[in-house]
Amino acid sequence: MEMGLEPPSNMPQSFNDCIQDLGGSEIKIIIQKFLQVTDLMSQQNRLSISLKQIKSTFLNEDEERMLNAKRQMALAFVEPCLSVSTVNLAKWNIGSSLSYIINGDYSKVLKNNRDSLKPNAVVQIWLFRVQPNLQLGFALIKVIDGENSQVID
Repeated sequence: MEMGLEPPSNMPQSFNDCIQDLGGSEIKIIIQKFLQVTDLMSQQNRLSISLKQIKSTFLNEDEERMLNAKRQMALAFVEPCLSVSTVNLAKWNIGSSLSYIINGDYSKVLKNNRDSLKPNAVVQIWLFRVQPNLQLGFALIKVIDGENSQVID
């Protein structure tokens, strides 16, 4: 990966168990990234995923079509504290590049995980699919601690 950090081949067992409890399968890593200050600002209410940094395509044709039409889709989101919430996934132009954006109730995710999500923390976003209709879900896993600062309100 670009950061010189090799992601583990398997996600932590506690996250795997949580996803299994939701009926999840088809688990794969999407991205490993440093959290930016903007990812942690509650008034921004978003976590960005640059299309340039994604390891492989993960949306099916219908999902891609929906996001390209400027619509959002709801998805299950396993937080670093292992709480499960619902967030939205959208596709935005940010500057000159395209990014997937996790928003919706993302500010609640920040509040629930304020002790662990810090600027420059290394996180992974893993995808999973939930039966019966293979609905998209994500898990956010902190791999390396960031700076000693709080969520920015």
